[in-house]
Amino acid sequence: MYAEETSSAIPEIIVTADFRGADARSIGGSISVISTEAIERREALHIEDVLNIAPNVNFSAGASRGRFIQIRGIGERSQFKDPLDSSVALIVDGVDLSGIGLAGGLMDVQQVEIMRGPQGTRFGASALAGAINIRSNRPTGVFEGAISAGVGDYGKQNFGLVLSGPLVNNQWLGRVAFQSNASDGYIDNDFLGKDNTNNIDEKLARVSLRWLASDDVTVDLSAYLVDADNGYNAFSYYNTRDIPTDDPGQDRQETLSVSADVLWQGFSAFDVKVNIFGESSDLDYGFDWDWGNLAELGYRGGENNARDRESTGIDIRLLSADDATLLGASWVFGLYWYDREVSLDSTSGDNFSGYGTFSSQTDTERRALYGELEWSLSERLNLIVGGRWEHYQLDYFDNAAVVADPSDDLWGGKIVLEYQLQENVLVYMSANRGYKGGGVNGQAIAKVLNDPSTDADIAEFLTTRAAFDSEALLNYEAGIKGWYLDSALSLSASAFYMDRKGMQAKASVLFPPAEWRDYVDNVDNGKNAGIEFEAQWQLLPELIVFANIGFLDTELGTLIVDDLDSENALNQDGRSQAHAPEYQFNVGAAFSFMNDFSLTVEVDGKDTFYFSNSHNQQSDSYELIHASLNYSHDNYRVSLWGRNLGNEDYQTRGFYFANTPPNYASNEAYYQLGEPRVYGITASYTF
Repeated sequence: MYAEETSSAIPEIIVTADFRGADARSIGGSISVISTEAIERREALHIEDVLNIAPNVNFSAGASRGRFIQIRGIGERSQFKDPLDSSVALIVDGVDLSGIGLAGGLMDVQQVEIMRGPQGTRFGASALAGAINIRSNRPTGVFEGAISAGVGDYGKQNFGLVLSGPLVNNQWLGRVAFQSNASDGYIDNDFLGKDNTNNIDEKLARVSLRWLASDDVTVDLSAYLVDADNGYNAFSYYNTRDIPTDDPGQDRQETLSVSADVLWQGFSAFDVKVNIFGESSDLDYGFDWDWGNLAELGYRGGENNARDRESTGIDIRLLSADDATLLGASWVFGLYWYDREVSLDSTSGDNFSGYGTFSSQTDTERRALYGELEWSLSERLNLIVGGRWEHYQLDYFDNAAVVADPSDDLWGGKIVLEYQLQENVLVYMSANRGYKGGGVNGQAIAKVLNDPSTDADIAEFLTTRAAFDSEALLNYEAGIKGWYLDSALSLSASAFYMDRKGMQAKASVLFPPAEWRDYVDNVDNGKNAGIEFEAQWQLLPELIVFANIGFLDTELGTLIVDDLDSENALNQDGRSQAHAPEYQFNVGAAFSFMNDFSLTVEVDGKDTFYFSNSHNQQSDSYELIHASLNYSHDNYRVSLWGRNLGNEDYQTRGFYFANTPPNYASNEAYYQLGEPRVYGITASYTF
């Protein structure tokens, strides 16, 4: 969100996720754009490393990385056996990779665009809370390349290579990029004598082609490969980084995505854009239940969830030319088709009761029509009206004979009024409606069907909740964006209020004596409201200061946890939603000196937040200090960097149950700790 500039003007930033590429300052909505410079200064290799920059954006781990994202308090926090539809869209070069967060690598990335609030017209059911669009660098018309390498503590190593340029008669342009990331992680396993049971081992590759077929037709082809073989060994009895497990888990992902984007400008009245994409992923996520070892406990238990995922989609869009209007408005109309198939094979159990298997198949279909009209009501006043109708169909079955096929006709849209208060100041008001499809509580129902001794009241309670309904979100927002002092100062502020209709909330029910099963239910009266502020000021040609601040107030609806037990039921009505801190901030400064040097110091801060709807355990508030010292000369760049320089312990995921030996007598809070102090050096050469 800040750029490395030596002039006094902050450059415009084009948002590519919008229907038409536009300067972020001219769009009536809350959008943060994280630049290449910001990514490099934090030595960010994955989106988890930059999410704290944006106001009111949080994440949860419970995995090798923080790959579950929340925007304005809305978003999933985990996935185990049940199917998941993400509330936050993850789009990588036009491919919908929502729900598989290890695909969020930052190799050869031009920018990361974070759109806060429902994107009902643009992305539909994938973006109830918002969307993250990762845009890689495009092929170039001249030959260029880059090579980079870095090392750091905890066994950190990374290497990258990029080549780009013309291929055939300047009609074909190509770009290839490769990156490997490795780290031992931050966990010591004394039982196994290893320090890499929570390691990072990731390889990413991308091939991009651009075909300039004619003066009117441009075709962009892309293939993206993610091969992550990460460890997952993060929780301990005493909330430390010393874990004596004998069976560490894993968090693996192999994803291949392909896309073709066609732009046809051969018509006088409109342009045609076609996006065709597909993705194939193998996901393997497993963990040790007991966090100990058989020799110490006499017990061993664990869970492994292996998924195969295939998806395909096509988006066909017509965009009006500059002088072609409908009812006096510029326009966009489109058709969208998306299919996804996910198969699960899960094994779980322990050495006392044995191991069991659970398998399921989930097929999702989405068909949509959408459109948007924009009127210039006056020289300064614009009105934008957008809408999307989507048919959602989910077909589910599993080996416990649970069969469900929830479907719905969903709609979303927006009304935005933009007023150019001055040439350099935009104010806007908007009403947006987003939506998310329903789903299935397969795991909880399977427990009922597989265990004939299940209490009749529990069986009835869960059977009536085999499927849950869709959710709708109404977002009302007002904001102002301006750039001052010859564009040296950029300011934006917004206030929003969200009304969640049929909020999908995760809760739990107790199978006596001590087994909890999660399920999702629809509850009423969920509320989210807040204020967001972003500023960047080039005080001097050598000095930029920046601040990104979010305030958030949320309420759970009428949610009661374990509401079969009237005496011990936990009434959460009115409590804050999970992973929704009341404040977040990112502030800092970047200073250039001696022609070739620059120093950046920034601080991320976050308030306490609840880990779950099902209990009231909270994280600690924290402030993390990051810094980088950079030397750039000609084509060389060297960076000394550090994150969390104060070595502060902070939590990225939390649970609450009885898991401490030898008696397992009472519920306790268990935390996954975030990244400790890390530092390293990175060098790159461009040519």
